[in-house]
Amino acid sequence: MTEVPEHLLHRSRERREALGLASSSPQSPAPSAEGGTQGMSTATPETPATAAAAAEAKPAPVSTPVSEPAAEETVPSLPPVGEAAMRTKVPMWVMPVLVLLPFWGLLYMGAFGDRTVKKVETPADVYAKAGCSSCHGSSGEGGVGPALAGGISKLTFPNEQDHIDWVKNGSAAVSGQKYGDPNRPGGQAGPSTGGMPGFGGQLTEEEIKIVVKYERDEL
Repeated sequence: MTEVPEHLLHRSRERREALGLASSSPQSPAPSAEGGTQGMSTATPETPATAAAAAEAKPAPVSTPVSEPAAEETVPSLPPVGEAAMRTKVPMWVMPVLVLLPFWGLLYMGAFGDRTVKKVETPADVYAKAGCSSCHGSSGEGGVGPALAGGISKLTFPNEQDHIDWVKNGSAAVSGQKYGDPNRPGGQAGPSTGGMPGFGGQLTEEEIKIVVKYERDEL
């Protein structure tokens, strides 16, 4: 029988020990009766403990995780699209705003309109505008025409309506004649030269009354 070299036996033992199969070191070959050394079988029967250790040494099978199917996404159901669904509700507070909006627009336009302050005319302004001051003086002291200050107008025309008619129609109708109250101190005024124009086409009825009152009460 062929003898197994020692270094092969040693390598076999290391391999078995690495695998956890060898429980004890193999027996050395016993000398034969003929004085030679017979090779021992390199295969050593495994004991039950050795088999169990080898089973434990084997790597456990790796279980592959089974992925669960992804949950289906739930799509929210949309309400039915119709005329009622598309109509937008108008808040209640908007209704008064819509009602007042035109009035606000008018006020807005008025605020940015003509902001010129119209000057209120005084009786003296109407007297000067009519041109009375150019003949009778700015204070009624007289000039081209007779004086009016000091209550002379009331002496000439005791009746205010006669004074109004005189300013409205002028003196053209009595040119060259005396005029006014014949009972006034010093008699009637005149004779008239016909230079007193009528202001009926230049001044309004109200403006004529203002001028007459100014001449009678303020000059």
